[in-house]
Amino acid sequence: MSDDKLTPDELRAKLDSLPIWPEFREGDPKVDGLIPTCRVESWESFVEAMRDPLHNRAASEWVYRGQRGGDWPLASTLGRKFDGGSIPVEKRQGLLAQFELAMRGRGYDLSAFNGDGSEIEKWAIGQHHGLLTPLLDWTRSPFIALFFAFNSADDTEANPSRAIYCVNMSALRSALGDQPLFRDPMGHNNSRLVNQAGLFTMIPDDDDNFASYIINTLQEEGVVSAEPVTKTATVESSGSEVPELEYTVTDNLSEQLKQYIQKIHIPNTGRMDCLATLRKMNIHNGTLFPDAQGASLYCNDWLERILREEKAEREKAAQRAARTTSTEATKEAIAAAPDALAAVKAIVTQVLGDEYLPHEKDDFSERFYDRFQQDQSFEWHLSESKTARVKTGQRRLAAAFSFSDSLRDQVVDQLVEFYKAAASGAPKV
Repeated sequence: MSDDKLTPDELRAKLDSLPIWPEFREGDPKVDGLIPTCRVESWESFVEAMRDPLHNRAASEWVYRGQRGGDWPLASTLGRKFDGGSIPVEKRQGLLAQFELAMRGRGYDLSAFNGDGSEIEKWAIGQHHGLLTPLLDWTRSPFIALFFAFNSADDTEANPSRAIYCVNMSALRSALGDQPLFRDPMGHNNSRLVNQAGLFTMIPDDDDNFASYIINTLQEEGVVSAEPVTKTATVESSGSEVPELEYTVTDNLSEQLKQYIQKIHIPNTGRMDCLATLRKMNIHNGTLFPDAQGASLYCNDWLERILREEKAEREKAAQRAARTTSTEATKEAIAAAPDALAAVKAIVTQVLGDEYLPHEKDDFSERFYDRFQQDQSFEWHLSESKTARVKTGQRRLAAAFSFSDSLRDQVVDQLVEFYKAAASGAPKV
């Protein structure tokens, strides 16, 4: 670990000290640079924050970038190869020239790109196929940015936060004039960019990283000022009726800059729940990468979810088995129950444990018992076909409650066993 990189504990302490959205302050230089920074308490809080009117005005078009590491710099893949993110001109031009040569006969005729936008088109094709480039990917959707921030698994202990960068594209274009900072490649060979509502930023040759370029240029153009601001307030002097002037000096550079660029830290927790919610918005690998790689990533994600769900179910089944191996408590509860419904509730409560809320378990129990009352018939417990009818009715209800297979089997088996025992002589049913 380099000397200037914070340890996970130091980083966590820095993050905890940040203001909560919508308040911002200048971030730690080692983590956020001069970018106005805040945190939210969860990914759900970020979704709610994006309802803010500032991010939804028709006249202000914001773009977003999600990064897995909360302390990663806002640097392009090529910029990360150089200290500070500043790419030497000869390296940048040399790499593009090498790419043009290497692409001959490989499906793209890069010589066909001419004019002012030719460089961005070539870099865009290269980035699409894994070339290190000076481009930064952005999206017009904060939720697509959230997907890219959370898509890859990570060590939550080593990396306490994920991050979303927000840039007011309209405000920067207005403030910086004709500087071609934001680029929309016009080639028809990048369906990913279209599906991701994407665009690129590319700063001029041999400049600092993106955030430094933005902040420095805004100051050079006089759009923002780094000078402390003096605010004057009139206060009553103690022991005197004559008002005195009190001067308060504040550094409001962050307050000015947040209209143009922001960084939001999101706790590195709840990754699968976040991705599940985004999937309901039709934001997933299959839609964002409409090609063979995207299909593969989508299928890999499906397998990961299945395996994770099965593991969680095995753990829950083991816990339920541990509870049901000791049946004395259940037998005592059934014996003490004033009626059959109360006994059914005792069984359901024992099997489900803490997996559902009390009112949900009560509702399940009442519906199980009502269904049994409908399905039972004279001496049903003595007939295999009539018993099967009762069991089928109970299983269908359990399936309607979205119980897992193992949970459904445990609940239904114990309920039917109780119904049969009661029908054989107990007066409760």
